[in-house]
Amino acid sequence: MESIKVYSPIDDKDIRKSKENLQKSPIWAKAYTSLDLPRIKETYPVLYEYSIKFEGTTPIMVSKVSKL
Repeated sequence: MESIKVYSPIDDKDIRKSKENLQKSPIWAKAYTSLDLPRIKETYPVLYEYSIKFEGTTPIMVSKVSKL
């Protein structure tokens, strides 16, 4: 299992409720990696940092959510 930080302008308050909520979360429509941060900070005034554990390419669990 690998922990990855995902950045999104979308605040999903239900993302931690279940594995299904995580996998179907609206954050995936606008999900970015740390490599994208310089570019997306100019576009979105508020971003959320989701620390997500993945098994392969499948998101399994959210360990932390922070507003940047």
